Amino acid sequence: MSNRLQIPRNDEIEILNVETPFEGYFRVDRYRFRHRLYRGGWSAEVSREVFERGHAVGVLLYDPPLDRVVLVEQIRLPSLIGGGPARTLEIAAGIIDPGETIARVARREAHEETGLNILALKKICRYFA
Repeated sequence: MSNRLQIPRNDEIEILNVETPFEGYFRVDRYRFRHRLYRGGWSAEVSREVFERGHAVGVLLYDPPLDRVVLVEQIRLPSLIGGGPARTLEIAAGIIDPGETIARVARREAHEETGLNILALKKICRYFA
């Protein structure tokens, strides 16, 4: 797993401490912080755990001549544990390794998971889970 991400400077939040109570395939960081209040002043100390899995890219593969999308079927243990199916239909996706570009990961994962080669990429959105 990569090193802890650099936290951008922000006048709304003061980070008091960061520790890592778990590091395996993924990592959990515990942050102690306080934040500005709407009425002025600062909040009491807050503690939150952040599940750090790294940044990822998802690709919705679309074939315009056929007007079809391509999905992949994956085994997902958390889905099963949460009461869902063990196999889920998903877009092709993967975690960005250090030094990789978003486009490189999109192309790599699309090929690894479907055997398809991407001809053109178009950014649809960015989101935080």
